[in-house]
Amino acid sequence: MSTEKPNPDLVQKRNYLFEIHFLRAFACLAVVCVHVSATNFGMNDQTWNGFTYFLNQYGRFGTPIFAVISGFLLFYQAKNRGFRLGYFLKSRLTKIVIPFLIWSLIYRYLLYYYDKQALENFQTEATKILMGDSFYHLYFVVIVIQFYFVFPFLQKLFRTQTLMLVFTFLSLLLSYQLYGFQPDINGPVGEFLSSKSFMPIWIFYFAFGGFLAYFWEEIVGFTVKRPWKMFAIALVVSAGAVVEYHVNGYVSNRRLSNLANIPLLCIAVIGMYPFFTKWNLFKKPLTIIGQYSMGIYLIHPLILYLFARHLPQTYWSVYYVPLMFIAVLLIAVVFIRILQILPFSQFVIPVPKIKKKNSVDHTKVKTKKVVA
Repeated sequence: MSTEKPNPDLVQKRNYLFEIHFLRAFACLAVVCVHVSATNFGMNDQTWNGFTYFLNQYGRFGTPIFAVISGFLLFYQAKNRGFRLGYFLKSRLTKIVIPFLIWSLIYRYLLYYYDKQALENFQTEATKILMGDSFYHLYFVVIVIQFYFVFPFLQKLFRTQTLMLVFTFLSLLLSYQLYGFQPDINGPVGEFLSSKSFMPIWIFYFAFGGFLAYFWEEIVGFTVKRPWKMFAIALVVSAGAVVEYHVNGYVSNRRLSNLANIPLLCIAVIGMYPFFTKWNLFKKPLTIIGQYSMGIYLIHPLILYLFARHLPQTYWSVYYVPLMFIAVLLIAVVFIRILQILPFSQFVIPVPKIKKKNSVDHTKVKTKKVVA
């Protein structure tokens, strides 16, 4: 009897995961959909069109998926390369914390210059930055930074597939219990605990990223051979999301149903990677978007903010939403590419490098016959 399986030598040498890159592009596009549609809503007499409402609500999948990816990358690296606290702290400081602080100051100055929001005392301004309140999208970076504080302990406690299953299950229970959490505490502490920036509310998504990291080969090996089935799962999840917001009204990215939606959608998107990358028409743009996703996340609200203040009202028709979506992405990509020419640009917008020499695409891994 003969079976086929991927060459293990090629799989072990992978240092760039194309499927996760594809998932990151999907999350990035979803987040941009939310903010483009929300800006159109604000500039168009506070009214939703069926199309913009769909973009806004469906795009709410993006932020939790980014949390999954953040957890995946940390656990995957710790699993395969070990954990060095010094390297971890230096890497997170340069790639996340410093860019976050720089962009917090940029957005704070933007509000000061355009909206005439007066600067307050140092303590108040520092609190705004630490809470991610400098601008509407920066709260998520604060969530990720909070996870960094507990990750050194988590990676030490959960080092096997069985333990990762336990961690994922416990995290699911915690996120479920904290849904709609409103502590009876006054002041800044109570505000933080009840805010969307409170990381434990999101812990399941980071844990599920760890689950993907520890079961990566099994999940990819199963899903990439069934792209049409994965596409069907994605359609079912999408249809369910549409029904949910039509029945319940406007929903956020912290809705309870996402505890089921996000794992299913992540696995489905990973499995759909071979289908979408058959054509360069999809593969090249998605590769760029995935690679620049952090930069696009940081900069696209700035582009929309300037659009809102300088574009004539004519361009805020729903018919221009697709063009505005494309324009925001193109401007962000061009800006990031120009910025990369400058020294120390990695402290402003970190861009991961694709190491093609040693990377292996699961859709292109050579197979060999094994005789039993």
